[in-house]
Amino acid sequence: MELRHLRYFIGVAEELHFGKAAARLGISQPPLSHQIHALEEELGVRLFDRSSRNVTLTDVGILFLAEARATVAQAERAVTVARRAARGEVGELVIGFNASAPFVSRVARAIFDFRQGWPHVHLTLSELPWDAQLRALADGTIDVGITRSFSRPTVTPEIRAIPLLEERLVVALRPDHRLAERTTLSLTDLRREPLVFYTRDLAGGFTDELFKLFRAAGVEPEVAQDVREVSTLFGLVAAGVGLTIVAESLCALQAANLVYRPLSDEGARSALWLLHLKSASKIPCLNFLDLIQRECVAAVAA
Repeated sequence: MELRHLRYFIGVAEELHFGKAAARLGISQPPLSHQIHALEEELGVRLFDRSSRNVTLTDVGILFLAEARATVAQAERAVTVARRAARGEVGELVIGFNASAPFVSRVARAIFDFRQGWPHVHLTLSELPWDAQLRALADGTIDVGITRSFSRPTVTPEIRAIPLLEERLVVALRPDHRLAERTTLSLTDLRREPLVFYTRDLAGGFTDELFKLFRAAGVEPEVAQDVREVSTLFGLVAAGVGLTIVAESLCALQAANLVYRPLSDEGARSALWLLHLKSASKIPCLNFLDLIQRECVAAVAA
């Protein structure tokens, strides 16, 4: 039995006239009559009562009609889903990101535009440090990673790392702190200042790289507190527990009632990187990669 046999049966069942059904289906009447007879033979049941004047459904035919319609409709849905999946309109996209990524306007815009452009793709966002992103990419748990690093991250040959943007590092501090009067700061200005850092196991190397910057400047950082949430980081600075250093994009968090002063030290810059498997073939993933890179190109051009 083929789908066309069910469509022939449905056509006759709805018209209750072989001639009209044949015209509707675009075939001649004799082959249609033959196909219906063959279907009845295959099923071993009579679907229609025929007379010289009337064609009516049997009780079996009435029940079979509901199932035939459901089967044809499901097949058509399957075709639609397959075609939409081929265009990337359905499916799933999983993005792993570092804590600061959502505050970068280019990233936030790309995610927003993706949701608007492909609303039926199931989008999952997961905060992961960069080493966990690498493992998740390798085992297929995520499709795309967004991570922060002072330099090109070390990745396996199967993974491509694409720079999205580079930005300055800034010191976040209370507006009544003595250093807030300065327009720029250096790492040596932070000597003996209590500092709040994002905990190393979540920072994806960012905190370790900050420590290297401090020590290259001859300063040993004084850690007042390690935190696991960005909101806690800013909250403790606002509470006067210490200062912190963040990427410039996080200056958008004005609600913390803080001020931000750029670091003038050489190397006091951080980059955001896009990670994905070179063999990535999922259409939603490819669509997002194209979108976010176009977003970054447009931002640079502007």
